[in-house]
Parts: sequence; C-alpha cells; structure tokens
Amino acid sequence: MKIKVLFIAPYPALTVLAEECGREVEDMEIDVKVANLEAAIPIAQSAEQDGYDVIISRGGTARLMEEETSLPIIDVHVSGYDMLRVLTLANDFPGKKAIVGFSNITLGAKTITDILDFPTEVFTVEVAEEVEPLVRRLKEEGFHVIMGDVVTVNAADRHGLEGILIQSGREAIFDAFDRVRTTYAFNQKTRSEIELLKAVLAETSPDFIVFNSGGEIVFEQWKAVSPEGIETWKLAEGIGTGPLAPIMLESANGDRLKADPKKITVRNEEYHLLSFMKLEGGLERAAAKLEAVRQLPMLIRESTAMKECISSVEANLPKSRWMLIGEKGTGKRQLARYIHYAKQQGKGLFAEMAAGDFIDGSPGVEEEIQTLYIHGTEELNSGGTVKLLEKAEALRGIDLIISLEKEESTLHSLFYAEDTARIYLPPLRNRVQDIRTLAAYFIADSHQQRGTSPIKIKEEAVALLEAYSWPGNVAELKALVQDAAALEKGYVLGKEKIETLLKDKTPASGTAPGVFLQGSLEEIEKRIILAVLEQEDGNQTRVAKRLGMNRSTLWRKLKD
Repeated sequence: MKIKVLFIAPYPALTVLAEECGREVEDMEIDVKVANLEAAIPIAQSAEQDGYDVIISRGGTARLMEEETSLPIIDVHVSGYDMLRVLTLANDFPGKKAIVGFSNITLGAKTITDILDFPTEVFTVEVAEEVEPLVRRLKEEGFHVIMGDVVTVNAADRHGLEGILIQSGREAIFDAFDRVRTTYAFNQKTRSEIELLKAVLAETSPDFIVFNSGGEIVFEQWKAVSPEGIETWKLAEGIGTGPLAPIMLESANGDRLKADPKKITVRNEEYHLLSFMKLEGGLERAAAKLEAVRQLPMLIRESTAMKECISSVEANLPKSRWMLIGEKGTGKRQLARYIHYAKQQGKGLFAEMAAGDFIDGSPGVEEEIQTLYIHGTEELNSGGTVKLLEKAEALRGIDLIISLEKEESTLHSLFYAEDTARIYLPPLRNRVQDIRTLAAYFIADSHQQRGTSPIKIKEEAVALLEAYSWPGNVAELKALVQDAAALEKGYVLGKEKIETLLKDKTPASGTAPGVFLQGSLEEIEKRIILAVLEQEDGNQTRVAKRLGMNRSTLWRKLKD
C-alpha cells in the first residue's frame, strides 16, 4: 500500500522538481499543488478528509499548516547545497547583499556566510508580517540584493531590489521523502495502538472521558449515557485535586450518573479517565443524595464544648452506628461528613436521605456507599420508627449515622446498643468562643462563593454576635453573616449591619432579648460587656481579649 502524500509547493518552480523526484519513488503516491502561506491552509484542512497520510511543504507555509491539521507536516529543509548555490549565484551581483527569512533558512545561512566569508548579512524574522518593513529598511540602508523565500522575494520586487529565491534542490526533496517514510511508519503503529485501546475501552466502559494533565479532553465516547448537561470543565477541576473518589452528577435528561476516576500514565504523561454509569435501584431510587467527600470538612473548635465533641468522635471511630444529638442548626450533617472522611479518608461515597425515604426505599445499597446519614427522624410516627429500626438492623458493611434533635425513647434498642456511638453537639450559645471564627469563615465563604465585598469583621460586630442567644444555632449565624455581607459594600463588616439585622428579628422567632438593642451605642456596648463578663465568670482578662480591648479600657467602660 502506497503512502498518499500531498506536496504543497510555496512557489511554482518547486512543483516541477517535486513531480520529477516523485516519479523516482515507488512507495508513495504524490500529488503536488501550489499555494503559499495562508492560501495553503484550506488545502491542508481538507487533506485528511481527502485521504492523505502526510503533507510536505516548506518554510513559513509548513509552519502555518501545523496548527490547522492533525496530519503530520514534513518541512523541506534548505540544505547546505541549496544555500551554497544561491550564495554563489548572488556573489557576482554588485552592491550589499542580505538573506531574510525564518530560522530554518537563516541558521544554516549564517554558518556558511561566516565560514566561507561571503559578504552577506543575515536577518531572521518570526512572522511573515515582519518581512515588508525589514526589506524597506534594508533598501534605505543601501542594500541591493535580497535572498529568501517567496515572501521575501516578493517584498524585494515591490521595493525595486533584486530578489533571489532560495530554492530547495533534489537533495532536500529526497530527504523529505525519507522523513515521510519514518513519520508514516510511526503514525501507523501509533494508530494501531490507539485503535486497540479504543476497542478495549469500548468493551470495559462504553461512556468515558480522558483528560490530560491540563484538564483538556483528549478522547471521549458516549453510548449508553447522554453527555448533555454534563459540565466537563467542572469534572476536570474536580479530579485535579484531592484523593480520587466517585463523582455524582445529573445529566440534562434527568439521569443520575456516577463518574469513576482513574489515573493513567503514558510515557511519563499523566491522564485522568472518567468512566460513567447510570445509577439504578437501591438507595438511588430512594432519593439518596450521594457525595464524594474529598477533604476533611471544616469544624470550628475553639470552645471547650466543641473540643469535647470532636474528642468523643475520635474516640468512637471504630464503631459503625452513630447517633448525633443536637438542636436544629448545630451542624449535625457537617459532623456526619467529618466522621465519614475521618474513617474512609476520601474513599467511598457519603449518602444522605430523609428517614421517611429510607424506610420506604429499597433495602439494596449501591456498593460504593460507605456512610449513610439519616435525618428527619422526628417526623416519623411510631410505625415509622419501628421500620427505621428494622432497616437499620438489616444494613451491613456501611456506617449508619442518625440525626436526632433529642434523645428518643422509641429508638432505645439502637440508641443504647454497645456498638452505637452517642455524640452530643452543643448549641451555639454554649460555644461562644467559636462565634468569632465561625463568622470569619462564613464571611470568607460568602466572599468566594457569592462575590460579596467584606473580607473581615470588626470587633464591635463580633461582640454583638457573641451577645446574641442564637436559637437557630450555627445555621442562623451563617444566614445572618451572609445577609450582612450582602448588604455591606465595603471591605469590613461593621456593627451597624449586624445591629440592623438583629433588630429585625422578632421575639416570636426566639431572638435575643430586645433590651440589648435599646438605647444609645454606649448603653448597648456596656450591656454586651456585662454579658460577656458573666460568661467568663468575671475574668476581666478574658473579657478584654474577647472584646479586643486592653484591660484599662475595659475597666474605664465598666466604671462609666
């Protein structure tokens, strides 16, 4: 089978030589066309569709086509013989002489002119647009003869200079043919390997994407899964950091999908393979929310109460049944995610579902789920509680975490079992020392996720937050801080915005006593100081530290 070659000659004289040389080779079918620079691009773009295996061209034309086609481009070099021929030809011309061209011409030219002491200067250009102004300048400097490729010669003619085309000879043409054979053989081997890999991948996973290390798609295939609605750039970001774990997503047609990532290294280059599959049956039908927890969730623990809570978690990690007891908004879901990561180190899936969905769903569990978090148990009737206990008893091989707002006697058998860990989450009013850090974290999160302006919070604003009772706990604090950040247009969140939002809360919603927000700012400030003083058991050093003032200022404010 002959190699089908397209030879694009930048100047007509090269076609004669290419056709003549082509008749002397038996293993190639060579078609020759004339086109220079941009004119060659559409020809190159259609070459693969036309069945060509390789393209041969020269100089700037070859360089331009490299970015426009996936076919290999062989550049006809300017040989030493070619350069000697043109320098010898130009040597008899009077006046100053110059060679102007791309580096593929000028590098060899400079070597020869230096060694043989030809009175010729050499100028290198990066793009064709540089040639015209350079030739104009050379004319002004008294040059008479300009040697180069087609662009250079045409520019010389326009400026009334003698232009001599550096042509490629037979030696350069046959050298190009040799490189065609080598390139074709390599490409054929590579194509065979790729086709084999495609066939293997098609059998093992009909739907997949392969990303390179830069997050670009190098290959994809879709058969059973529709790619519509799948944001591939987010997938590329997701697999670039952290441990490899399944990614849960939904396509535009409503299919729930799981993408399994794998790392592949080929010739020291790292790739990521994402294999897709539809989720059917088991917890998926029961409306479970699945997540791959890729890093240890952030838990603020400046307070003694929260430190004791986390210590209790770490002491119970070997257990597989968990009861998280705490008021609404205390962060039970976040703690469940923390437990999952602490035990699994990023492997397996975290599933979350309402208790009602759990008892009505199929008992089957998708094999990669390692942790099941159940909330909403307070909405179950006695019959539902019995079903919950039965389902919990039937679950094996995964961690079960149940969220409770208070101890439930109906769950006695599970609650007090030996292999059950009972973790009590403190309300926010009992972990005042965490409020400052929590507020800073929520401001940073709002700034990054929502583009809000504030990046820090003033001490007076923190004091207001610490004096509030927070019946909605951490969830209420997060909502208020985010609302305040949305209202504040500056970079610092002050007490005015916090004060306004706290005033808007009504006693019916269980908010802070209105007395804190009555009177002048000085009166409000003193009430806050007294409240913190009570929380710190009269320790003025700790009070001053919390309020961001020195002890003498604190003493003066208490005295006034």
